[in-house]
Amino acid sequence: MFGLEYVLALIKVLFKVGFAIVVAIPFGIAWNAIAPVYLSFLPELYLNIPYWHLVGIILVAGFVGDLIQSLTPTLVKIDNSAKAEK
Repeated sequence: MFGLEYVLALIKVLFKVGFAIVVAIPFGIAWNAIAPVYLSFLPELYLNIPYWHLVGIILVAGFVGDLIQSLTPTLVKIDNSAKAEK
């Protein structure tokens, strides 16, 4: 099936965008409520982060995390294959 891998990649990206949109709602409410109280030493730019900026931050963090995970080697490899006894 030619092009199926492109459709699956598009579905994966759309799922990540939808996840970021949903996750940014509680994160934005919590950050904008707590940051001005406990992080008042930060500049105003970081105290009230707009909703769509949070969505972008979550998307970028997810894509960068996927890239780092794919670039790092496997530290521990477990093999469950049974060896034949002679």
